[in-house]
Amino acid sequence: MHSLKRKRARKACNPCRDRKRKCDGGEPCATCLEWGYECYYEVQRTKSRIPRHDDPTPRPEIETAQKSPEVTAPDTHGLVRRLEANSGAAFVRRMGLKIDPAKAPKLSLFGWNIGARQLSSGLGINSAFPVVEITSLDHIKALAQVYFDKIDPCYGFIDRRLFFERLTTRWQISLAPDLYDSVLGGVAALGCLFSQRNLTATEVHLVGLARSGLEMHVLSGAPSVDLLTGWTLRVIYLRMTDSPHSTWIASSTLMHLVEASGFHLESSSDTVLPRSSYCDPDIRRRLVGVAQHLNMWTSFDLGLSRVSFQKNDLPLLPSSRAGDYTTELLGLLPISVSLDPGKANDEANLQSTLLEIINRTHTEPPSILAQCNLVLCVLRRIHTQNLDISPSLAGRVLEMLNKGLLCARAMITNCCPWHQVANVPFQITCVLLVMDTRSSLAMLPEAMQTLKLVASTYDTGTMREAYSAACLLVMLHQQRRKDDIAVFHEALNMNQQEIQIESPSQPSPSAEEYSWLGALVADLPGLQRVDLDQFLNADMMDQPSVLGETG
Repeated sequence: MHSLKRKRARKACNPCRDRKRKCDGGEPCATCLEWGYECYYEVQRTKSRIPRHDDPTPRPEIETAQKSPEVTAPDTHGLVRRLEANSGAAFVRRMGLKIDPAKAPKLSLFGWNIGARQLSSGLGINSAFPVVEITSLDHIKALAQVYFDKIDPCYGFIDRRLFFERLTTRWQISLAPDLYDSVLGGVAALGCLFSQRNLTATEVHLVGLARSGLEMHVLSGAPSVDLLTGWTLRVIYLRMTDSPHSTWIASSTLMHLVEASGFHLESSSDTVLPRSSYCDPDIRRRLVGVAQHLNMWTSFDLGLSRVSFQKNDLPLLPSSRAGDYTTELLGLLPISVSLDPGKANDEANLQSTLLEIINRTHTEPPSILAQCNLVLCVLRRIHTQNLDISPSLAGRVLEMLNKGLLCARAMITNCCPWHQVANVPFQITCVLLVMDTRSSLAMLPEAMQTLKLVASTYDTGTMREAYSAACLLVMLHQQRRKDDIAVFHEALNMNQQEIQIESPSQPSPSAEEYSWLGALVADLPGLQRVDLDQFLNADMMDQPSVLGETG
């Protein structure tokens, strides 16, 4: 007879071990089931058995495992710094924090565009009518002509001849509403924006028509050229009138549609994946370029991620046309990509990048303002890095900024409310204060006058807040200078017996100054908590000049 050996469980559960009972290793075990215990097992880490060697030198794989925790940490601080430098909102916020953290203005993209206009009646229009019921064919043609005269030269991605052919056909033949109505509505809405300063019911209906057509469209395959064109027009309108986050969401949607269409690929003949039908290569490159431009700079301003393709090559530049300067705008894309916060570029190259931008030839106001906006972004990066630029380059920068102010005033006078007519003058004001030289401060009145012109022409809440914020920033720096003068005055008074120099006395704030600053605080909700008495007598932190010569 064979002797029967008791089978032992390889492991015992914790309740059986604690009570020293027999465990069969089940999950749950029989003992816990019988006694009603909660059966569980302690997870034990497997110990690696390393064979002993006489040679004390560790094995290569063991040495690698020991060194693995020393992997270099990501440049988190540098990424945050670059995000803040690209964003005009963060730049203004930092300016306020350096003066008084408790009273700094809220984080806001002041003057990001002219802002939303309101109907004189104050009533909103929510229903969307067919394009043929909104206005007449002659009126639509007139609005389209405004679009092709003022916007298309800079954002030239629509075949003009084909547009007017399809527009006429839409009125001549009784057709059911289709996707191209969004293109007709988008072009006409922008024509309204660039031909009349006040919002009208016709413009509201055209915007609603374009939006509803795009949002109601059911995508069953690769996006069509009409869909991409309609979305691009919508993003352009939002960038000029709506909030930054709404624009960012719409521009990201547009970029995803571009990728799904395959328009960003120069050749798609070697793939079986769905692609859009044929589109003229020049139009295709212009669509992709404008979409990238809008998404990239909206993302930079907000400090959010931009949509990039798996193949990160930028589209080829489109061919030049008479009276068209879209290539000037799209020629800035490679430099814009190099400023992506995710790219840890050598910051020492910022000065050469700045010089490269200034040396570019831009001929028309919208293109010049785009060039100026890129210059401002590089200057913010230089300021964040506490770098310096040569006096000669600083002089060229001021010439570029002055040119931008002239273009902004000309565009406002000609009823061309591009988003940069508000954004660039406000950011120029901030940069001039940071440069803090005699030459830069001498430009302040012109910058403020330009911003005031935009605010008075388009009397929106957005522009009123932007102008109030700019006035407040100038007031803060003025008060800092007054405090500096008081320090010098006190230093001279200490030696009054030896040096008889009559110094100007430090005047106390007048009632007029109190009322003016109070009005600014009332206009700017983020500053309503400011104690004016304490503020006008507080010591301001001084900040050395880092952009160019010292004043």
